[in-house]
Amino acid sequence: MKPLPLSPAARWRWHVAARAVTAIAGGYALTALASSTLAVLAVALGMARVDAALAAMLSSFAVYCGAIAWSFGTATLARAWAWLAIVTTLLWMLRALALGLG
Repeated sequence: MKPLPLSPAARWRWHVAARAVTAIAGGYALTALASSTLAVLAVALGMARVDAALAAMLSSFAVYCGAIAWSFGTATLARAWAWLAIVTTLLWMLRALALGLG
Protein backbone atom coordinates (compact mmCIF):
# COMPACT_ATOMS: atom_id res chain seq x y z
CA MET A 1 0.00 0.00 0.00
CA LYS A 2 1.38 3.38 -1.04
CA PRO A 3 1.62 5.97 1.79
CA LEU A 4 -0.47 9.08 1.48
CA PRO A 5 1.45 12.21 0.48
CA LEU A 6 1.80 14.83 3.17
CA SER A 7 0.39 18.29 2.78
CA PRO A 8 2.84 21.20 2.66
CA ALA A 9 1.83 22.19 6.20
CA ALA A 10 2.50 18.68 7.50
CA ARG A 11 5.87 18.55 5.74
CA TRP A 12 6.79 21.89 7.29
CA ARG A 13 5.85 20.62 10.78
CA TRP A 14 7.97 17.48 10.30
CA HIS A 15 10.84 19.63 9.04
CA VAL A 16 10.69 21.88 12.12
CA ALA A 17 10.41 18.84 14.40
CA ALA A 18 13.50 17.30 12.78
CA ARG A 19 15.40 20.57 13.26
CA ALA A 20 14.31 20.66 16.90
CA VAL A 21 15.55 17.10 17.46
CA THR A 22 18.83 18.04 15.79
CA ALA A 23 19.17 21.11 17.98
CA ILE A 24 18.28 19.30 21.20
CA ALA A 25 20.11 15.98 20.73
CA GLY A 26 23.05 17.16 18.63
CA GLY A 27 23.43 20.35 20.63
CA TYR A 28 23.45 18.42 23.89
CA ALA A 29 26.11 15.99 22.65
CA LEU A 30 28.24 18.83 21.35
CA THR A 31 27.83 20.87 24.53
CA ALA A 32 28.64 17.98 26.86
CA LEU A 33 31.77 17.14 24.93
CA ALA A 34 32.84 20.78 24.56
CA SER A 35 32.51 21.51 28.27
CA SER A 36 34.37 18.36 29.31
CA THR A 37 37.09 19.05 26.74
CA LEU A 38 37.50 22.61 27.98
CA ALA A 39 37.73 21.41 31.59
CA VAL A 40 40.34 18.77 30.70
CA LEU A 41 42.38 21.26 28.69
CA ALA A 42 42.22 23.87 31.43
CA VAL A 43 43.42 21.38 34.05
CA ALA A 44 46.17 20.19 31.69
CA LEU A 45 47.32 23.81 31.30
CA GLY A 46 47.54 24.30 35.07
CA MET A 47 44.17 25.75 36.08
CA ALA A 48 42.67 24.60 39.37
CA ARG A 49 40.08 21.84 38.98
CA VAL A 50 37.28 23.90 40.52
CA ASP A 51 37.98 26.89 38.29
CA ALA A 52 38.26 24.67 35.21
CA ALA A 53 34.93 23.01 35.96
CA LEU A 54 33.24 26.37 36.54
CA ALA A 55 34.66 27.89 33.35
CA ALA A 56 33.59 24.85 31.33
CA MET A 57 30.13 24.86 32.85
CA LEU A 58 29.60 28.57 32.14
CA SER A 59 30.86 28.26 28.57
CA SER A 60 28.46 25.39 27.92
CA PHE A 61 25.52 27.80 27.81
CA ALA A 62 27.07 29.73 24.92
CA VAL A 63 28.00 26.52 23.09
CA TYR A 64 24.47 25.15 23.40
CA CYS A 65 22.91 28.40 22.17
CA GLY A 66 25.31 28.37 19.22
CA ALA A 67 24.47 24.78 18.37
CA ILE A 68 20.75 25.53 18.45
CA ALA A 69 21.18 28.58 16.23
CA TRP A 70 23.36 26.58 13.84
CA SER A 71 20.83 23.75 13.66
CA PHE A 72 18.05 26.10 12.61
CA GLY A 73 20.24 28.35 10.48
CA THR A 74 21.77 25.88 8.07
CA ALA A 75 20.34 25.41 4.61
CA THR A 76 19.70 21.68 4.95
CA LEU A 77 19.16 19.27 7.79
CA ALA A 78 21.95 17.01 6.50
CA ARG A 79 24.40 19.90 6.68
CA ALA A 80 23.38 20.62 10.27
CA TRP A 81 24.00 16.99 11.29
CA ALA A 82 27.24 16.84 9.32
CA TRP A 83 28.72 19.93 10.98
CA LEU A 84 27.61 18.80 14.43
CA ALA A 85 29.24 15.41 13.79
CA ILE A 86 32.46 16.97 12.48
CA VAL A 87 32.83 19.39 15.40
CA THR A 88 31.97 16.67 17.92
CA THR A 89 34.57 14.34 16.39
CA LEU A 90 37.24 17.05 16.47
CA LEU A 91 36.44 17.84 20.10
CA TRP A 92 36.59 14.16 20.99
CA MET A 93 40.04 13.86 19.38
CA LEU A 94 41.25 17.01 21.14
CA ARG A 95 39.98 15.68 24.47
CA ALA A 96 41.70 12.33 23.91
CA LEU A 97 44.93 14.17 23.09
CA ALA A 98 44.63 16.35 26.21
CA LEU A 99 43.96 13.32 28.41
CA GLY A 100 47.05 11.67 26.97
CA LEU A 101 49.14 14.71 27.79
CA GLY A 102 47.80 15.19 31.31
